[in-house]
Amino acid sequence: MKQLKKTISVFIITIIFTSVLFSQKDTTQIIILHTNDMHAKIDNFDKLAYVVKTYKEKYENVWLFSAGDLFTGNPIVDQYKDPGYPMIQFMNMMPYDISCIGNHEFDYGQAKLNERIKQAKFPFLSANIEVKSNTVLKQPIDYYKFTAKDSTTIGVLGLLQVGKNGYPDSSPLKMRNITFHNPFEYVKKYKSYKDSSDIFICLSHLGYEDDIKLAEEFPYFDVIVGAHSHTTLKEGVHKNRTFILQAGSYLKYCGVLTLKLVNHKIISEKDSLINLYKQNSVPEITKIIEEYNNNPVLNTVIGKAEKALTGKDELGSMMTDAMRDTLHVDIAFQNNGGIRVHEIPKGNILLKQVFELSPFGNTFVTYKMCPVQIKKLITYAYEIHNNSTLQVSGIQIELVTENDKLKKIILKDEKGNKLPFRKYTVAINDYMANAYSLKFLKKGKNTGLIDAKITTDFIKKHSPLNYEGIKRIFITKI
Repeated sequence: MKQLKKTISVFIITIIFTSVLFSQKDTTQIIILHTNDMHAKIDNFDKLAYVVKTYKEKYENVWLFSAGDLFTGNPIVDQYKDPGYPMIQFMNMMPYDISCIGNHEFDYGQAKLNERIKQAKFPFLSANIEVKSNTVLKQPIDYYKFTAKDSTTIGVLGLLQVGKNGYPDSSPLKMRNITFHNPFEYVKKYKSYKDSSDIFICLSHLGYEDDIKLAEEFPYFDVIVGAHSHTTLKEGVHKNRTFILQAGSYLKYCGVLTLKLVNHKIISEKDSLINLYKQNSVPEITKIIEEYNNNPVLNTVIGKAEKALTGKDELGSMMTDAMRDTLHVDIAFQNNGGIRVHEIPKGNILLKQVFELSPFGNTFVTYKMCPVQIKKLITYAYEIHNNSTLQVSGIQIELVTENDKLKKIILKDEKGNKLPFRKYTVAINDYMANAYSLKFLKKGKNTGLIDAKITTDFIKKHSPLNYEGIKRIFITKI
């Protein structure tokens, strides 16, 4: 009996030992660090460098991915002599392994984007961009494959958001001679790619809602690393066997995707976010960041805010007042998407804050419009997102809605009286003039004046500013 027990014990130990050896041999751990929508924010690159260094010292298979929108939002980068280069410099230093192309990669123009791609030590992806023979932009690659040390393969596809006008959300003037294919149609071409890699990842610059739609309609991907909507997903979201991730914006967080595989098949997956503000830093990179930030021109005081300008209504009212003041028009409109900060705090206003507010370098186009045309402009802007997306100076606007659908527009003068029917001089920026598909917008006159310059001059002239509580567009729900 004792011999039988001994034999059974040896047999069990052998099974456990063999199982452990099998597990150690056949289990692979893949770690993908990921960021998105950095928008030229450089201040946490020293913290990100520490995180990357720590993970690479501890684990074998570690990569760093970007889901796009590297540029636009920090004048230190946007106003640099080679716009955008500091981002590429820091990304090379991390180093990043791959990035998809976001809509704001086009903000400096196609020639500059070519330069930045050439300087990068990592590939830029986008499957649904097609260039022509006369296009300035070089054709981006659509797909890239990584191989882990145990021969596990990771295939990565890039997809870019395309708006109702057929362009990503950037100025159409900067995307001439490029065809942007509908990502939900074009992705069908890549169904077979799932079989050519152990892990199939989409670097998606579509936005969270469209990532959900992509996973529901095209369950090709094991993982979607998302961007564009600036969504903070603390643990990721599973949808139709696809794991959807997004790490906020502005380099506040670094996502950490951990995949475990046995015999090249995923058996577990988890994602978490690292708050970069709470991390240690790499001193050499901190020094370079400080050198960039020490810019005496951008740190020049140009005026003062008596009260903080908070939210789109107050900031947009100031911006459109600046347009009317300089352009001498009756009415001025600003799209909310062009208002890139949430607040200008109370106190001194620095030049760099204006470039943060208006980073795109838009010019202004003027028109003669009757109230019917003004309503068409407002309607078009509203229907982009089924929401009010404009700010205005010179008039008040009441939007009557039902279940978020626009039913009626009431135009009033600045005193709240019904707006008389006549021709008005109206100013909008050149992004709206080219992105909005309205025939009468083809008849405008471009002033050539830059938005940040107009706003700067207005602040100098009218300081101290106080826009507390100002609101000019009202929504009435029925």
